[in-house]
Amino acid sequence: MRVSFTPGPLGALILACTAAAVGLPAARAGEEVDHSAHAGHAMSAADLATLRAKIPLYQSYTDDQINASMGRMRDTADYLSGPAVRHSVGVLALGHGYGDKGDAQFKAGFADVARSHPTAVGLGMAMMSSSHIQQAVADLEAAGATTIVVLPTEIGQRTNLTRQWNYILGREDVSAYLDVPRLKSSARVVMGTTPTGSPVVTDILAANLRTVSRDPAREFAVVIAHGPTDAQENAEELADLERHARGVQKALGLAGAIGATLQDDAPTAIREANVERIRERIRAEAAAGRRVLVAPLLVTSGGFVSMKIRRDLEGLDYTMVDAGLAESPLFPRWVDETVATLSGR
Repeated sequence: MRVSFTPGPLGALILACTAAAVGLPAARAGEEVDHSAHAGHAMSAADLATLRAKIPLYQSYTDDQINASMGRMRDTADYLSGPAVRHSVGVLALGHGYGDKGDAQFKAGFADVARSHPTAVGLGMAMMSSSHIQQAVADLEAAGATTIVVLPTEIGQRTNLTRQWNYILGREDVSAYLDVPRLKSSARVVMGTTPTGSPVVTDILAANLRTVSRDPAREFAVVIAHGPTDAQENAEELADLERHARGVQKALGLAGAIGATLQDDAPTAIREANVERIRERIRAEAAAGRRVLVAPLLVTSGGFVSMKIRRDLEGLDYTMVDAGLAESPLFPRWVDETVATLSGR
């Protein structure tokens, strides 16, 4: 059972303004906020020390700020398949959590596979709890799944979130956040890779950019992603983004294209340097007479990251296409290919 509080527009605004005032990531407009894991008590000194050690951004936060950040976290599980769907292969889609609108987009991306395989989603950062993942797996097992294919639907192959999922699933020994309970299941659990490295993403980005392109030979594309905090992991993600950028350039016949990351959760100085590099490149391309197209690489659209990118690029001349991977009619291809490969069907 999920118990949550859904703030109206005023409530969301208050949450966002309060977070901004103390330097915390703001709650997204329309976001459901689950306080059950943190209600009525502060985190222990040991938990606070653990989070500061593992999350560089939290090293500058006070105890109250970390407690407030944790209090805004929510983890939810939803079962997507109908009661008649039974199969030995179940699908578990894991995602960051995107607010009501984004969560609906995410679930819609798995509607096709849910018609043929028991399918559940686990949404949330899993920083303090793994009960949503345990519940999702229980639902799949109840529908006959003896093999569960896990689809980590995150941007970037190695992030704090993918590490935490791997810890919960018993694939890594060290958690990225707190040491939450690990998954207990009699099923064979196989973990896929994120969509970031898939050629399907190139096709999705090209299709999205094609909707706003007018004169490709005089246009330049910038593919922007949230980006992991760790420098090595960020370099690996940039390599994936550059590969997609080259593919998009070729597919559309653009004058050029690059990939870039914000490293959104890194210390402020690192993020600001990334933003300034992106701004400098956009200014240079515009000065050379090229129209700049910006494509955020996101799982869902219209969320907090999109809003921050618009703020980061304020005052520049560019056209942005805000469309998430899960919304694309091509997205089920990645889902189906991954399930087929990992299940052996």
